[in-house]
Amino acid sequence: MNSIARIIWFLLNLLLGAAVARILFDWGACDMQMPLIYKNLISAHLPILNPIFNVPYVQINRLSSSVVAKLIFNGFLYAIFGFSHTFFAQEFVQATLARFLFPKQTLRTVYCIIVTVTAFIIMGFWQHTGIQLWNWLPSTMNNYQQQLVLLITYHIIFAPGWYVIIKFNLFEFGGLKQIFSRIESAGCPYSLSANSETRTTGTANLVTSGLFRYCRHPLYFVTILAWVLTPVMSLDHFVLVIYTCLYVLIGIPFEERKLVQIFGPAYADYQQRVPAIMPRFTSKTKKN
Repeated sequence: MNSIARIIWFLLNLLLGAAVARILFDWGACDMQMPLIYKNLISAHLPILNPIFNVPYVQINRLSSSVVAKLIFNGFLYAIFGFSHTFFAQEFVQATLARFLFPKQTLRTVYCIIVTVTAFIIMGFWQHTGIQLWNWLPSTMNNYQQQLVLLITYHIIFAPGWYVIIKFNLFEFGGLKQIFSRIESAGCPYSLSANSETRTTGTANLVTSGLFRYCRHPLYFVTILAWVLTPVMSLDHFVLVIYTCLYVLIGIPFEERKLVQIFGPAYADYQQRVPAIMPRFTSKTKKN
């Protein structure tokens, strides 16, 4: 890519990339509300984006009288997100995109943009049930103060996840490093794996140390844990956790099938010794 193309992709990454997709997780942490800290920031500096951050976009009248219908509809929204997240992470999809549509250095950015778009589909069209399961925060707190407590709580619990992301290069994780790299990076979205012709981010070696000693997918674990350990829980937030658990059960086999192809017996052995999600703090003896 020439310099102008790199700058354009860099700007697209900043506007629609992984940093913006992360808002979905903070939205979930704030009990399915767009954090006011983001809305105020957008209103003050980028008011043209107010309609995008003013979620939900619509309230579907046909669903208004049925909690079950809302939950099914919201599950469909999450399925769009989950399918896109898994489908566009597949190597054959990335290979096709790199061959016919996008430079390889931009594949991670394209992937992050797709995640962002589907994340805003969830937030924008989510049909709220209005059912609160618990709220342990003082009633004297206003909405802004409650959201700050929820965000701080979430990010404290999620801190090990940030450690994983930073350890494996925050800029590569978000796709920025690849855009300005002369040598095309190897890897795949959200993977920790070896070199390949079609993948867009990752390390050159199988990592089984640190948090990966206890579970194979610590990012999934800490995300779910941070959503569950909250002082405020609505029915919507609860089913978001359920949908995420279902997605993880479906998505991990697709993700790990690719990793087994890349690492072979080493990853298959790792699968046998270390659980996928729930950490195990005692080592499992390898069978002869």
